[in-house]
Amino acid sequence: MTHTEDRNPDFVTIDAFERPAGGVIRWRRSVTAALAGGVEGLRAASVNHANNGTHAIVPRLIPGGVALVAAWESPEAAASAWGGPLRPALAGRGHFSLDGEVVRVRVNNEGDNWHGWTPCAAGAAPPAPDEPVVVVVHGILRPRYLANFVHNNMHAASRAAHHPGHQGSIDVSSKLPFEHTSISLWKTLTLAQDYAYAPGGHAHAMKHALKTDTHKVGVFLRIRPLASTGNLGIGAPAFPNLPPADRGHTRHGHTRHGHTRHGHAQREDS
Repeated sequence: MTHTEDRNPDFVTIDAFERPAGGVIRWRRSVTAALAGGVEGLRAASVNHANNGTHAIVPRLIPGGVALVAAWESPEAAASAWGGPLRPALAGRGHFSLDGEVVRVRVNNEGDNWHGWTPCAAGAAPPAPDEPVVVVVHGILRPRYLANFVHNNMHAASRAAHHPGHQGSIDVSSKLPFEHTSISLWKTLTLAQDYAYAPGGHAHAMKHALKTDTHKVGVFLRIRPLASTGNLGIGAPAFPNLPPADRGHTRHGHTRHGHTRHGHAQREDS
């Protein structure tokens, strides 16, 4: 998909399960079928295998989890879908949900996309240094660099697991082993940038990837988290100060957490 100048920033929902109801295969088939039937307001969606490779030196591939990442025209469209055709996808154990707004997009090459989705951040305000952020890095690896990528990822994962700003993360893929997407949650933008650019495992891996052109497709996103429920690979809620993620329990045309058309969350005074 391509974006236009008058388009709002993408509203994104991320949902991950350690153990989906009915098992991984049945869950993926049912969600894929629901999406294929057409969902109003949906811009793009990816149904993925999920593992903990972003913060574990030895990822747990089998049994793995699942994840659905979707981009929407508005929070209202997402709420309607979660209360309708996507409602069956919410059953399972170890469920994490996040609502967010795309605030930055960078691609390695013109035309790079994530399974047909060209993310849009048009009109979104950049996050403040002390704001929480979600970072998404999608890539399709050139096959000859697989062993090198796995080696570098072990060091990057170790740094993430011990970083004070890390609030949880997950590695998702629709086409293992060469296509991969990391989704990482950070306490603040400043801490996310420290992980990414300070000397260490991730910075080394990133510089090597850029220098040797290890990926034939690369997409980088920053997402402003607006609501969150559950944890993602750590033992505590990812964003405890945010309202719970909206999954369809609202009246038509209104969202439970005060999101505007552009996806900004309104702070409530306690």
